[in-house]
Amino acid sequence: MIIAIPTKDKRIDNHFGHCDSFTLIEVDDSKSIINKNELASEPVCGCKSNLADELAQKGVNILLAGGIGDGAIKKLKNHQIDVIAGFSGTIEEVIKNWKLGNYSKEFKICTEHHSCSH
Repeated sequence: MIIAIPTKDKRIDNHFGHCDSFTLIEVDDSKSIINKNELASEPVCGCKSNLADELAQKGVNILLAGGIGDGAIKKLKNHQIDVIAGFSGTIEEVIKNWKLGNYSKEFKICTEHHSCSH
């Protein structure tokens, strides 16, 4: 399984579409980290880019986000990438909370970019 985390300064970025890069973390069946890579991000809104396609090509199954808009969620789900949002902190804290199930499946969708939610 490969997890993508929108990243800025080794922390999860609160705005998916504005992150500097994506930290791609490969985990085994016991959720132990096998591999970790960085994927540079283009400075465009996530729902207005080919980002979902690029993440799918890298084998991403899950995206853990801070905040994310409806348009980006729809694009990711169309590429069979599950989205869980509402995370904060360092990459290590995000992965730990994900492993422990310390997150809510109900999260507030970013509506900052109305043009992205269509």
